[in-house]
Amino acid sequence: MEDWEYNELFEAVQETYQDLLDENRGYRYALAKLADEFDNLGQIEDYIVDTAIGEIAITHGKVFIGRIEGITNRLKKFSPEKAENQLTSEELEDLEVRINKVVEGLKRVDVDYNSSAE
Repeated sequence: MEDWEYNELFEAVQETYQDLLDENRGYRYALAKLADEFDNLGQIEDYIVDTAIGEIAITHGKVFIGRIEGITNRLKKFSPEKAENQLTSEELEDLEVRINKVVEGLKRVDVDYNSSAE
């Protein structure tokens, strides 16, 4: 991870989410905007961002089907070997736990089929 520290990236996603919520446009807009703002940072960074966004999404009553499918499909492709040289063993273990929590949590959220972010 070239430009970010592990925890720093999780914190940046959370802070940006809170800032977006302060715009009073709703959590759907904030989640959509997060995905745009933290897109294509790097392979491992993208797994972290998807995990962070997923952690936020599973706290909501409904989540857009496209968000569920996108995050789930990308996180299922994660393999620890991809991150061995970029994360510490503790960070890697934490990420695996968080990924599993998000994937399982997204299975239980109510699905929203309305693609409008507003």
